[in-house]
Amino acid sequence: MMDVGLKAWAELVQQVYPELPILRDRSLWLAGQFDRPSVFIETDLVSDKAHTPRADRIIEDVGLVFHYDSDRSGAEDAGEPVPLHLSPFFLYLRQRRFCVASQRFGIMMVIEAPRMRPLTDRMEVTFRYSYLLHVPKLLVNIDGSPVAKINDFYTNYEGEEQQA
Repeated sequence: MMDVGLKAWAELVQQVYPELPILRDRSLWLAGQFDRPSVFIETDLVSDKAHTPRADRIIEDVGLVFHYDSDRSGAEDAGEPVPLHLSPFFLYLRQRRFCVASQRFGIMMVIEAPRMRPLTDRMEVTFRYSYLLHVPKLLVNIDGSPVAKINDFYTNYEGEEQQA
């Protein structure tokens, strides 16, 4: 369940760029075995703290590497990178005030300001973000017995015990 952030980022990128292939396998990305243009997504856990008894606050870093397509039209420009316009992506984040809800995974990501590093054939964008992750309620005690539910309630009214 800890890859929820990674899947939520893939969903977000897919909403903005529906035709862009998404890479999540680090070994394929490092080997260069992918089509261009594409985006590589990787998350790294920073902190996992109990927020409430039923939710944990997860803080992660995400790296998005947008790989540009190569220009194949002219002989003299063959192999030149064609930059992918990232303005729709940042506009999408600004419109939502850097708070993006994942429809499929039920989390709300609160995103900090991006750090960008432009390279000749790609753009690397990193974010720190946080979200709350639901912690399921235990239905068994530590010894393995089921948790007893309280089904009968009694009140004291005028010195007499009444079932509520």
